[in-house]
Amino acid sequence: MHGESFEDFMLRKLVPVVGNVCESNLGMDPCTANEIVKNVDVIINVAANTTFDERYDVALNTNTRGPSRLLGFAKRCKKLDTFLHISTAYVNGERQGLIMEKPFHMGQTIVEESATLKTPPVSIPALDIIAEIELDSDLKLSVHENDVAQKIKRIGSAKVSNVL
Repeated sequence: MHGESFEDFMLRKLVPVVGNVCESNLGMDPCTANEIVKNVDVIINVAANTTFDERYDVALNTNTRGPSRLLGFAKRCKKLDTFLHISTAYVNGERQGLIMEKPFHMGQTIVEESATLKTPPVSIPALDIIAEIELDSDLKLSVHENDVAQKIKRIGSAKVSNVL
């Protein structure tokens, strides 16, 4: 459609904005946020923490609360036509169409949803994401910031020990 002028066209349309999905108001100053609310018509979210051994609270804040904050911001945008969220950098399985996400048990995969296992299933507690978010919030309110990482490691180790 734009041929050789595509790059110029895109540079006229795209405006990079420094922000942070982990912060209130997405880490933007109020003036920038208000300008976006008034004028933006497309939001593409690819923000994610893809470190496999990231601290649980950090990953939860970036990959769960971050998109929620961005969606809340997007709902305020007067001219928004498209909101595209890229869920993660990693996928499991090959499915087509609308795919509803669900929390899996440790070790469970998409393939197991439709296949019969030859080994007896292991009883692993389901992940209650709301309870995990509340635990994270309560922990940050009750523990000094310098002690959060150590406390989270202890909680994680205790949860794993209970399963094993």
